[in-house]
Amino acid sequence: MSRRNEFTRSSRSLRSAGLSRRSALGVGGLALAGGALAACGSNTGGLTGGGGGGGGDGTALSQWYHQYGEEGTQQAATSYAEAYPDADVSVNWVTGDYATKLSTALLSGGGVDVFENNAIAVDQAEQGRYADLTDVMEPVKDQFNEASLGPVTVGDQIWGVPMIVDPQHFYYRKSVFEDAGIAVPETWEDLVAAAEELTTDSQKGLFLGNNFDACAWAMVWAAGGTPLNEAKDAVAYNTPGYAEGLGSIATMQKNGVLLTGAPSDWTDPAAFSSGLAAITWGGCWALPALEAAHDDIGVFPHPAVGSEGSQVAFMGGWNAQVAGNSENIEAAKEFVKWLWIDQTEHQTDWSLSYGFHIPPVTATADQAEALKSGNGLEIATMAKELGVTGTPEWTGDIDTPRADAVSNILKNGADPATELAAAEEASNRAIAS
Repeated sequence: MSRRNEFTRSSRSLRSAGLSRRSALGVGGLALAGGALAACGSNTGGLTGGGGGGGGDGTALSQWYHQYGEEGTQQAATSYAEAYPDADVSVNWVTGDYATKLSTALLSGGGVDVFENNAIAVDQAEQGRYADLTDVMEPVKDQFNEASLGPVTVGDQIWGVPMIVDPQHFYYRKSVFEDAGIAVPETWEDLVAAAEELTTDSQKGLFLGNNFDACAWAMVWAAGGTPLNEAKDAVAYNTPGYAEGLGSIATMQKNGVLLTGAPSDWTDPAAFSSGLAAITWGGCWALPALEAAHDDIGVFPHPAVGSEGSQVAFMGGWNAQVAGNSENIEAAKEFVKWLWIDQTEHQTDWSLSYGFHIPPVTATADQAEALKSGNGLEIATMAKELGVTGTPEWTGDIDTPRADAVSNILKNGADPATELAAAEEASNRAIAS
């Protein structure tokens, strides 16, 4: 499906130029805590307290955030809590290994009522560590970006309220493309041809991360597949297009088209902004820093791969949840509803005042000034029309065979069809076990 005309508008400079690292880099519903949370700022360990809300009837709630790297976020979270009139909300700004500390608190009942999470774990939902938020979300779920609901939904139950979404896509320099007479790629073949043509002695054509797999998860959808089938009883990632796309990445690596050994990985825009590559896979959080460095930044979605493929924008994100062992579940649910559904000004502020992210409520995103023109509009349009994301049923045991196959294909030149066929069998055994 061609969406080229929707993704060729001019770029603009956003008011925030600082690099946002609020990306959720997990695979589907799998929280890759080391990579995802390390990207959010320095980790020094411990909890730090914040301010309290208006107090209401004296109910006290503890709200947990992981440590964000963007200046002003902790103060903003505290100000939201202080503005809430119906409970005394204290903010715990958790540094260090957030995922481990959160899991321990949810298991032990360690003073958490409301918390943010970038991945719903099905087993934790089944064990009662999360409160069911279906009654909060059901009346308003049609107002949310459809893809943002996938990671918080298990069957007919909704376990979280999306807070931000972070589309991932390709960045390029418009002037470089124009000078070379290259059109914005719509198919994977277009992208490969552009990367080959733009490879010079001083610049590689494409950066796909230091492991060459930055777009390998989004490519599942772009190649016409999905992580799991509709019944969620077997994987559906092994498509001819996926084998074709991964094989072409390996070929580009062999032919010297891909940037290797960059000082920082793809989540940081430094390699692209310094001119080491003509095109890069990246996240929306990198836009302010890139537009501050160059006045001709452009974006485009992951191109269609193979005959059954389509353009996609993979979306990570963060979600607000309520602890299942909270002594104030109903009060906590009311606070979550107030902050992440009712308070559109807070949602816009959280997404766009300290970095660049998309509010998951569609109407809120449509009204945000930063998303009404230029690259902001293009990224928001991608998120709305081309967004895809994983499901909580996708676990590490299921993904490991696929990830190992991708690594063997990209790093060792293994045959894609053979590797993916074996991975499919192993993933399906993990589902059945």
